[in-house]
Amino acid sequence: MSNHTEPEDFRSREFPVREDMAYQLKVWRFERVGWYALVLLVILTLLGLFSRGPLSSRDVQSSDGRLGVEYEFFHRNGSNNAMILHLKGTPGAVLEVELGGDWLEGFDVQGLQPQPVRSASVGQGMKVWVQADAEGKASLYLSLVSTGLGAYHSRIAMPGSAVSFDQFIFP
Repeated sequence: MSNHTEPEDFRSREFPVREDMAYQLKVWRFERVGWYALVLLVILTLLGLFSRGPLSSRDVQSSDGRLGVEYEFFHRNGSNNAMILHLKGTPGAVLEVELGGDWLEGFDVQGLQPQPVRSASVGQGMKVWVQADAEGKASLYLSLVSTGLGAYHSRIAMPGSAVSFDQFIFP
């Protein structure tokens, strides 16, 4: 009786079909790696790698806490996205906020809610003035459509406060 170190099924055969088991083992290993990669990609997608989700949702605050921005880091070209600005100032005052950076090259602003008291173009961005409530707080909801590709840097500022952040648009 011969002493075999590998099972009978893993040896190449000539009958009934010619087999190359070394090559077949490589193919099976490649398929297994492919399945793991596919499962990892699905999990990352569900977590928000390509759009909304925990990996994409961000919330930044200025150092003094007067300006906050909720946004999505990852976007898909042509998708609708929301950005929420939280402003704090003097009760009942009109608060000025400047939306700058190169993000307007990659996004189209479809709507602002509530309508600003006033708005104006400034350089590569725009300024809007929003009415604060009795507590000095105001929120501005921006509806955006991503039209570009790649990374875009944003800077949102109020007098005395500013936040900067990046966003990425997938094809």
